[in-house]
Amino acid sequence: MSRQGLVLAGATLLVAVAVTSCATEVEGTAAAPPTTHAAAGNTDAATTPPSPSDKTGAAGVDGTDGTDDTSVAAPGQCIDGDEPTPVDCDEPHTVEVTASGTFGGAMAEEPPERDEIFAAVFPSCREEAANYLGSDDYDLTTLSAWLVWAGKDAWARGERWYRCGVVELDKADVAKQRTGSIRNALRGDGVHTYRLCSLTTPSEEPPALTTCDRPHRGEAVALVPMGEHTDPLPSEKEFDAAAKEACGKAVIDYLGAQRDDVAAAWRWPDESAWRLGFNALTCYLETDVPVTSSLRGVKNSPLPS
Repeated sequence: MSRQGLVLAGATLLVAVAVTSCATEVEGTAAAPPTTHAAAGNTDAATTPPSPSDKTGAAGVDGTDGTDDTSVAAPGQCIDGDEPTPVDCDEPHTVEVTASGTFGGAMAEEPPERDEIFAAVFPSCREEAANYLGSDDYDLTTLSAWLVWAGKDAWARGERWYRCGVVELDKADVAKQRTGSIRNALRGDGVHTYRLCSLTTPSEEPPALTTCDRPHRGEAVALVPMGEHTDPLPSEKEFDAAAKEACGKAVIDYLGAQRDDVAAAWRWPDESAWRLGFNALTCYLETDVPVTSSLRGVKNSPLPS
């Protein structure tokens, strides 16, 4: 489960990823995120045809002052919207910066395409997000990696900076304005605190983000690593075999019991998402009717529907 690629008018996954997915384009126009999930499976049915689903973010931002990256937020600082200058993380902001860098070589002459930027930088931003949030399992949550870089106007002024970051996504998969830091937010029981729940059934449609205390049909319960982004993309058969072995058990462990009214489902990345660092299939539980709270540890109790 992941999303990729949006670009902001001056800053990003969500833009490369959703990174689940949010970001805006340079000059401030929202852009559709890249595809990350290609298909979903159900323990009782054949895999559905590939369908898009993203969790990533990115943006190309044009600074308003200076001709280099000295006025751009540094690691540990925060950014609000499409303005790359730092704001206090205790004040409203959308992005927390996790790492900084500069483009060079072939990218130095003219602004690169978004896909070129994502391919070059986003896998490392994904790693930085895991380190910053305190867990490799952040794709199970509403927290996402993000990428922000110098926009067209800034590039023309000679700026070549980029910033990796993390964001919290809202139900529209857009970076949410928040206060306070989410550094190490996923340590301990943090994954459950930010767990991704879906209005839709993951075996049939891409997840539609909602909080787990609202009516929902799916909950992300486990990730199954399938390799590195430099490896060949596994086949549908390989993804399906791994999911059938792991996801049923993951759902039972999550529930605390085996139930006839809760099914296991799974989704996996497509080629483009795989190359950006989305290298796991995601196990979900899904229900026939909406439930109104998390099913973690529900065991054999009635479903909260």
